[in-house]
Amino acid sequence: MLKVYGIMILTMFLWGINVSLLKLLVFDMPPLVMQGTRIFLAGITLFLILLVMKKKIIYKEMPWKFVFLATLLGVVAHHSLLATGIAQTTAVKTSLILGLAPLITAIIAVATRATSLTKLRFTGFIIGFLGIVIAVVDDIGAVTAFVLGDVYVLASIVVQAFSFFIIRRITVSIPPLVLTAYMLTLGSTVMILYNLVMNPSSFLAFSNLDIKLWSVFLFSAMFATAIGHSLFNSMIKRLGTAESAIFTNLSTIFALTGSVVILNEHMHLSQILGCMLIIIGVLIGTGGLEDWIRKRREIHTPPVSEGTT
Repeated sequence: MLKVYGIMILTMFLWGINVSLLKLLVFDMPPLVMQGTRIFLAGITLFLILLVMKKKIIYKEMPWKFVFLATLLGVVAHHSLLATGIAQTTAVKTSLILGLAPLITAIIAVATRATSLTKLRFTGFIIGFLGIVIAVVDDIGAVTAFVLGDVYVLASIVVQAFSFFIIRRITVSIPPLVLTAYMLTLGSTVMILYNLVMNPSSFLAFSNLDIKLWSVFLFSAMFATAIGHSLFNSMIKRLGTAESAIFTNLSTIFALTGSVVILNEHMHLSQILGCMLIIIGVLIGTGGLEDWIRKRREIHTPPVSEGTT
């Protein structure tokens, strides 16, 4: 289990750092163009990895209707709604709404009986979200004003949450790496074609990128998106939807760290406190605390004598 947790932490590191990298890119590229091309490169990267590893990429039993549905929700709808929402709301509110993703996923999982959560573990989801609130909110007035962009961001995490359940169903018979390659490539192709029709001149932004931004773009596509999504989808199969989703709170910690190291922003005491609550929430929400309590009870419970009836 420690290996699984380590993989999830690495994934959240890639996703968290990616937030700062994307902030660098959106100053020079239209958001939808950047998202579409970046995700397409990620998908092609995964197919190349599969070919180099000589892995099977075509399955006769491929459940295409579920693959297309997961792609529509988890790639096309999620990234399009998120990019649109970010352009119409503040970064603070975006972070807060995205912090609801694990909680919404857990609620859907319980409602659909995809998983069962104890009260203690559900409390972990609440604590994790409170940690995000404390970490990202400096001015309460900055989050109380309602705008349409908030709805888009919220919708983006709802459709993504539903895609997690479809992904888990597909990975019962199809390797997560193969599924992720198809999802990223198919979804990004739709996004690119849409931009080519609606605003073809927007792709000229690539001609203005310097070596530094090209490096950022390639790292974001091949590592944060290609490798990150593959690892996360494989952990959905191992841990479950709600249990995997709670780890996404950790990306906030790495995003804050990235903002300090990459963007030269400052970290406040409230953000450190929020990060501590996020870690506590993850430990509780994933069942780590329950496992520790159970092991402690087993150690302190005397063995039952064979002659006892």
